[in-house]
Amino acid sequence: MRLGSLAERFELAYDMRIKGREPITLHLIGPAGIGKSAFTRAWAVRKAKQLKLEFVDADAIPPEEVEKYLEDEDRYFIFKDCRLTSMDPVDVSGQPRPVNSKYVMFLPLGVARLLNACAGLLFLDEFLNESRPNMIANAYKIVRDYKIGDIALNPRAMVIAASNSAQYSSIANSIPKPLRDRFDFVEVEAPPIEDWAEWMDETYGRENWDREVLAYLYWKPSDFLANILDTVEDSGYEPPATPRGWSYVALAFAEVKARKRRNSEELLFSIAKGKLGRVGETLMAFLSNKVPSFDELVKVPQLVSNFKVEQKYLAAITVAEAINKDSGNISKAKGFMQYVAEADDREFMSALFAFLEKPKRREVFNAVKANQTVLKCLELTGRALL
Repeated sequence: MRLGSLAERFELAYDMRIKGREPITLHLIGPAGIGKSAFTRAWAVRKAKQLKLEFVDADAIPPEEVEKYLEDEDRYFIFKDCRLTSMDPVDVSGQPRPVNSKYVMFLPLGVARLLNACAGLLFLDEFLNESRPNMIANAYKIVRDYKIGDIALNPRAMVIAASNSAQYSSIANSIPKPLRDRFDFVEVEAPPIEDWAEWMDETYGRENWDREVLAYLYWKPSDFLANILDTVEDSGYEPPATPRGWSYVALAFAEVKARKRRNSEELLFSIAKGKLGRVGETLMAFLSNKVPSFDELVKVPQLVSNFKVEQKYLAAITVAEAINKDSGNISKAKGFMQYVAEADDREFMSALFAFLEKPKRREVFNAVKANQTVLKCLELTGRALL
């Protein structure tokens, strides 16, 4: 299941929880770095807004302030992200520890009290990676009984688990069959590249990440999720290429380029290789292909006739970004699109429309629909009305 379709499963699980139906825990299964954690948090934020509650990340609540939130329990939606492998068993069982000389409390115990009183979501990440028997017993108690230690979760609080399956993680463990019945397992796929790009725009702002990285991913989409299987031989520390890694690289590239420092190419290569492994080397080889500016391209469209495929993708995003920033550039690009259409370069036209923001696609189409040559090329690409 794609992340975009996962919201319905979350909504169904939450509705059944509120109605007191079977306390089944959704368990997200998929590669690392595809957005399972980010999606879960984003859903919790939206759910809190829908319920007209204040979203609160439990990690931001100091132990001494727990009581303040408990005094107004119907106001908050509590979110807690638990990385099981980085926690101590008592963190889940809720045994108290000294906070200062006056009283004893431990934050997970405070979280248990908060989730007992408030609506919320408890996210148990890296579930299958856990191997300590006492930690496993505590985690199983949560998904089986909906209790943290001896404290029951509020009927408006639900539990979501997430794991990397054995094909993606050599340290993944199996769940006893009787306990599997407590889960609703959902195999999660990486988002489409276009959805990832939209998420980047919404989360960070389109001006804050490097769009040439997107050009590469449309040129070689198979690298969006590469080297992720645990059976792939590598150096032992080479990172996989995942949506999380691409997000970091796109953001870091934009930051480095904005500084305009000397030797930036060396730094960019280091970032790409360090976060994407061998895929990063291919990315840098792709980006080494230089293309003219938007003004140069629309003035002399014939320049693209000698472009390599890599250059065409970079040119397509150059033209698209100019239009995305200023609709006035659509009229300037008409002659360029005419040339591309006459050359019947459908791959270029498809890439151009893929890089346009959705509202801009309609604007461009309306501007060129009277041109039968361009219209036919657009129709053949299948992107005319997107």
